Amino acid sequence: MIQIEDGYADWLDYKGMGELKARAEELDGRTYPHREALASILRTQQAEYGPLSEAMERKLTAFANGDAYTMVTGQQVGVFGGPLFAVYKLLTVLKRAKQAEAVLNKPVLPIFWMATEDHDYAEINHVFIPQPLSRQFRKEALSGVPLAGKASVGELEFDRLKIELVQMLQHMLLAETETVHTPILYRELVDVLQKSHSFAQFFGKVMRRFVGQEFLLFDPHQKEVRMLGREVFERLITGHDALKHAFAHAYENGMPEVELNRDAAHVFYHDGTRELLTKEQDVFTTKRGHRFTETDLLSELDAHPERFSNNVVSRPLMQDYLFPTLAYIAGPGEIAYWLQLRPLFHVFEWKMPLLLPRLGAVLLSSNDEKKLRQEAIDLVDYLATPLPDHAFDDAAFDEQLYSYRALSAALGKEAGRHGHRFETSAQQLLERLADEMRAEAKREQYRLNHRRIHLSTRLIPMNAPQERIWSMIPILNRHGLDVFKRLFHAYETAETERCLVKL
Repeated sequence: MIQIEDGYADWLDYKGMGELKARAEELDGRTYPHREALASILRTQQAEYGPLSEAMERKLTAFANGDAYTMVTGQQVGVFGGPLFAVYKLLTVLKRAKQAEAVLNKPVLPIFWMATEDHDYAEINHVFIPQPLSRQFRKEALSGVPLAGKASVGELEFDRLKIELVQMLQHMLLAETETVHTPILYRELVDVLQKSHSFAQFFGKVMRRFVGQEFLLFDPHQKEVRMLGREVFERLITGHDALKHAFAHAYENGMPEVELNRDAAHVFYHDGTRELLTKEQDVFTTKRGHRFTETDLLSELDAHPERFSNNVVSRPLMQDYLFPTLAYIAGPGEIAYWLQLRPLFHVFEWKMPLLLPRLGAVLLSSNDEKKLRQEAIDLVDYLATPLPDHAFDDAAFDEQLYSYRALSAALGKEAGRHGHRFETSAQQLLERLADEMRAEAKREQYRLNHRRIHLSTRLIPMNAPQERIWSMIPILNRHGLDVFKRLFHAYETAETERCLVKL
């Protein structure tokens, strides 16, 4: 919160949760004639993922009647829920929505926007699995599917990957210590997998099962949704020049640097694959050779709205059109580019919603705490300066054996002076003792390093925050199938960027 409100205040329309009422007043002055139709779409979609709570059902009815706001977050639909930060985004939007309800005294629906329009298959098709006696993780990825990387994720085949996904699950669990939760978790995930027929369904069912029933999952990759959003696509097309001019001057000194395509029309056209439209001399073109005049493109939009989708720049505008959005919960990378989008909202004669950072977490088990105590270091110091492996120094060990070897040599020499031979068997015995001493020293080094490798992989995997490497599955296996519901209670009382959660 501090980073956004204080560091980037000049590029925001609203400066955090303290301006919720002002944002709500702005939304009250706008109309959302499609609310009822959107509520119907949301109800239909939720049936694919699992039941909602009665409270959420009531909020959805209030939304349809024009008496509710929303808070939104989103992420790509990674396999097995993707990295942990997707869960943390969801928990953050739950927390902020609850806080907003208390301030506004009106229902606020937490929305998780699943990025099914995205085409980056490589972002969703893998997990990281720890390796024995190593600080490194192995990236295990699914094989390619037709159109992967060219079509939206929502259009990709899923059923053909189910065997690979079961194998991936097995590999994740084999890398973990078996617990009482393991067999139940395995059965439930295989069941969810078998009942899923798209990446979005699989992602949504996993989130609904293990995070809860108090939020809505939204899949924009549907014809009905595209039909509701036609007005935004039309304005992106007819207002292209004004939007391009605004975006060209959006970056200011002090903003985070992020690469964004400033020349595009920020609309994708779908014709088997997903192609970004660009306007050149009054003609909208794609790299594959499609050419449309503005009139042609509007006619195509009217006849086939399902052939159009948003890119990373225009998606926030579509979100603000579809939903009365109080705030968007963003990760660090999203914050970087959202700061440049305010001028585009203004072209649409809207204000940008509150931009709130997702919370993170440091998950600390009792075993992790024990190992930190054994290393005589506290968590804060460890995260700042992780402990390296102990290196085994053969030369130093040999120096430690100097007196032992000197004794062996002296015995042999003294025996020789008296006409006796220092028996080979005795020499071999002494060498075996030396080898055993070396082996014991290495075992002790292994024990020390095993502890440090454990701390490294659990707390700062591959020198990154836990949420960027670990997925949901190992955490569920270690701490129980309700761990993320318990984690939400920790989030309710946390205001720091990364809260400490002891499990």
